[in-house]
Amino acid sequence: MGRPAFFRQRILTQAASLEAKGLFNYLVSEIRTRREVALEEAVLAARDVLEYLERNLLTRTLGQIVFPAISGRENHQKRSRSNQPEKLVSLTVVAEEDIELMAEFGTVALQRGRLARLLEEAYAQDAILDTPRLCVLFPQTHRGIRAILQSFWQQGVLLPVAGMKKENRQLMQNLRAALAIDRYLSGEDLTSLRKNLAISTGRWQRWWQGFKELVQNRDQPLAELARLLREPPELLEAWQEIWNRHREKDPGIATRLGLDQEALRQPGTGTGSRQAFAELLRRRHGYSPAAVEQFLDELAELASRLNRQERAPGAIVYQAVSDREPAGKKLSQCELKAVVLDYVTPEDWELANRDNAEALKWTRLLRLATQARSQGATLNQPDLALLLGLSTKSVQTLLKEHPGVVVPTRGMVADMGPALSHADKIIRLYMDGYTETEIVRRTGHSYEAIENYLLDFARVTYLLERGLPVPAIRKVLGCSRRLVEKHVNLYREFSGPDYAFMMAKVRRLAEAHPVKKN
Repeated sequence: MGRPAFFRQRILTQAASLEAKGLFNYLVSEIRTRREVALEEAVLAARDVLEYLERNLLTRTLGQIVFPAISGRENHQKRSRSNQPEKLVSLTVVAEEDIELMAEFGTVALQRGRLARLLEEAYAQDAILDTPRLCVLFPQTHRGIRAILQSFWQQGVLLPVAGMKKENRQLMQNLRAALAIDRYLSGEDLTSLRKNLAISTGRWQRWWQGFKELVQNRDQPLAELARLLREPPELLEAWQEIWNRHREKDPGIATRLGLDQEALRQPGTGTGSRQAFAELLRRRHGYSPAAVEQFLDELAELASRLNRQERAPGAIVYQAVSDREPAGKKLSQCELKAVVLDYVTPEDWELANRDNAEALKWTRLLRLATQARSQGATLNQPDLALLLGLSTKSVQTLLKEHPGVVVPTRGMVADMGPALSHADKIIRLYMDGYTETEIVRRTGHSYEAIENYLLDFARVTYLLERGLPVPAIRKVLGCSRRLVEKHVNLYREFSGPDYAFMMAKVRRLAEAHPVKKN
């Protein structure tokens, strides 16, 4: 009886860990600290700030890649890639709304929401995706992807895929944003419809806000409203039709829903430009003119830092914990690093298989973890689960299926888990006489990483031989007790005469890099 509650608590804990590393959470924290406002107000302000950043200052959002899609929305014919007209589109393969969906409805909701977002973003750019492309973007089998799509098509959601059957095309009625508003106005429970359509709280609030502003400013030109709301004109047309239909059925609906009040945004104000956003901050969030100027300058500096992260078309930027942070330290106190990760590579196209996605899952997992480690950061299992669109249990299964490969996750680097870590492997290779160059070639780790692990072992050896107990060594070095105990066990293993020469080298290493007095 207690298992479901425990499972939900674990999901919420993982989601909180992921959210703490996100850009949106950073903005909320900064706004609360600087403005001293309630959390709810900080969240509303952060949504506008994030929209302004993504719309004006960031060259690409952090989780966005550039991907070759099939040109043309109506290009439904099933053809080989060589015979398809292609165009490059921007697709958000990882977003913070994925975390919201996972926390509220579980991993399946994350997968459904991500797949719908990819198809909708391609559609908005006059392009379409097919199953082979979806298998590259979304490491699932053809059957799994079709099952998710069928759950949307049965509800009338417009999610076109090249090569789909005619009967499935006939099921599609409208975009998720239009169907969600229509069903909400018809009286359907909001939580239920968001779960069925895989809509996060943040996305729903954006759509509902946009719909209200359309209603309140419906006398304005549709093209101007589309620019202001950053929504496609066809969606605004659908919203207008939905509003007219519901208003005819229920003349008092505007008053009941508070849609007859003064417009929240007048044409010319919003997040489309620096001047418009400055006005929005003053009017909606109560910023003074001086505070607006300072805040806008700080946002420009933040965007400049993120834009300096050079990345290939198939790469994303992700915030991860520094590899020098020890176990047991609060995430809020840990150093975060923005790392560039190759989400899609040419190799992925070759590995994508419509009937078996295991090879792609494993290759992508290993690549992401290794690239983060090479940039001085580590990904934990929830990070990898979010990036791959899997559950943490699936990630654990992948790791167990490859026991001979040491994946540099945070648990392994900080020695949080019970398994043999790569630090053990590196130290054993060194004690067996392998050079650092040979260890680099055998393990795939950098020279700097190898030197750090050897130095940790040397310092534990130095302090142990001077009579310090394990708790004192842990405190002096600022690492976990588990790590110290592993090094102590290695010290005892290599204290015999067979390793006397190598242990002498370890002692000289510790003497050359003395422990700071504490």
